[in-house]
Amino acid sequence: MPRSIRELIAQMAKENPTWGQGRVASELSLKLGIYVSPRTVRAYWPSNPNRRCRTTSAHHWQTFVRNHVRSIVACDFSVAVTARFRVLYVLVIMEVGTRRILHCNVTAHPSAAWTLQQFREATQDPTSSSPST
Repeated sequence: MPRSIRELIAQMAKENPTWGQGRVASELSLKLGIYVSPRTVRAYWPSNPNRRCRTTSAHHWQTFVRNHVRSIVACDFSVAVTARFRVLYVLVIMEVGTRRILHCNVTAHPSAAWTLQQFREATQDPTSSSPST
């Protein structure tokens, strides 16, 4: 592999931290007519293309989460077994910013429609008189 192409791969990796080896290979072939496989790009991929960009990217993510924490909800299903060995599914929806439980419900047969309805109930505006659609 010519040195100029190896350097170009390293430069592209540093300047475009969100691109992977496949994207770099595609850009090389589509825009410059340099046909290399992602596997070849991987062979010349720098071990740490841009340490600062990764830190910056993490910083941007932390800033995003901090700015939107009041709008983010987390949910999870857990399983509860009754005294008669019946399996029930418990859905808990929590507001991340306040760690307040927004909604909790139990069903023996969770479905996509049931789960969607739970989210509707959890995120419904309490001041509105009609259910959200």
